[in-house]
Amino acid sequence: MGEFDFTYELPTDIKLKLARFLKNQNKLEVAQIIMRCDLRYEDLGLAYYVGIRNHWNKKALDFSFWGREDDIYILKTYNRLIRIFIGKYINSDKSGYLIRNIEYFADDSTSDTNNIILPENEESEFKVLYSDISDALAKDEPVLVLDRLHTYSVKYLRKVCQKYNIPISDNEKFYPLHDLVGKLVKYYEQNGKFETDFSKMAMKMSISLFDSYNAVRNNKSYAHDNKVLDNREAVYVVRMLSATLAFIESIENH
Repeated sequence: MGEFDFTYELPTDIKLKLARFLKNQNKLEVAQIIMRCDLRYEDLGLAYYVGIRNHWNKKALDFSFWGREDDIYILKTYNRLIRIFIGKYINSDKSGYLIRNIEYFADDSTSDTNNIILPENEESEFKVLYSDISDALAKDEPVLVLDRLHTYSVKYLRKVCQKYNIPISDNEKFYPLHDLVGKLVKYYEQNGKFETDFSKMAMKMSISLFDSYNAVRNNKSYAHDNKVLDNREAVYVVRMLSATLAFIESIENH
């Protein structure tokens, strides 16, 4: 690549990488807000013609975040940090893109899928699954999440169970998803992890939800040649299960 040769290509995972960066900076709330919001960008063409001088062959971009009013209010206070990260990540010297503006817009019509947060893990297989799920949610395609979320849930719950030496198999076959949840709920109850009867009851009810989820994954997702679930119900399924996983993660981090 010569001195003035650029790819004019952007990474596809800017939002995910930004959220991870903020999480590593101990700004977990802001990272969660980033994942809830919609990140958009507009290619403005040559930077010189939109007021960015001394960059005759680079292009300019405007970025915008769209989300709930309270989320947008918080993001605005982190504008400088967000701008620095995006600028470094798109790597102007390689991509040929420069940031002109980053703007923030309150939009109550943003997709419900942007409010879904999952526990994150640095292991490579988890990162692939997490990335696939996040990408599908960002594109408002919750049906694509159903199969990957099942795999993610199994791996996540097995890992948590193993942390407490809770069996994940009977030496012949692995326990199904709802059995893992049931064993973990029993452990939490016996070890005083629930502060209220409400949480204990909700987690016990989630066992049957995860049991039903097996049928959704097998018969209503792209895991097989199925007639898939409509988006409205797919969002509901993903939201219910992800909320349970997020609660388990909060217990683990307490």
